[in-house]
Amino acid sequence: MRACDVTLVVSPVEKEMLAKEAPDVTVEVVSNVHDVYGRRNDFAARKDIVFVGGFGHPPNIDAVRWLMKDIYPRIRDARPDISLHLIGDMPDSDRSEFQAPGVNIHGRVAELGPWMDTCRVALAPLRFGAGVKGKVNMAMSYGLPVVATSIAAEGMWLHNGEDVLIADDAPSFAAAVLRLYEDASLWQHLSDRGLDNVRQHFSFDAAREALRRAVA
Repeated sequence: MRACDVTLVVSPVEKEMLAKEAPDVTVEVVSNVHDVYGRRNDFAARKDIVFVGGFGHPPNIDAVRWLMKDIYPRIRDARPDISLHLIGDMPDSDRSEFQAPGVNIHGRVAELGPWMDTCRVALAPLRFGAGVKGKVNMAMSYGLPVVATSIAAEGMWLHNGEDVLIADDAPSFAAAVLRLYEDASLWQHLSDRGLDNVRQHFSFDAAREALRRAVA
């Protein structure tokens, strides 16, 4: 890094770490980039909850298992009308583990839009991992509010109750999902703020500006 003019990282967390470890290194944040699709359906036109994540990534495997074992049963006990949609590569050998009432396993899909536009809450129950979480940004780019763990929200300029709901244990996570699912005013607020967050930090315009700073 000292031999280069600039080092690029994906989130402010890495930038802060390098500021302590190598304060003489020039670092800029150039994060992942998303189109901003915007909110195409309002609260009342939506239902159900969705998780996006392929089984090629260990944090996603752990997240789905935790979701299915400890979180979704609590949600379904309170609201049996809420279905869970699982999207992402999942080997056929693993599908039987997650088949349960209310659970729809879609596997890999060609286009996420139909679920981003019609589900009411996106889930990011990651218990370990690093970097920027594309599943969170993707949902927010459609105006779909997210319930996430602290790990899932790390390094993404997100604040609990403002842009996202954050919970780190199963009872709290399920309660946050139910609260957001039933509160139209909160849903609208998080939808608006999530879109603003993507525009400010993860849009093509934000990436262009970061690259300009990097090469100036």
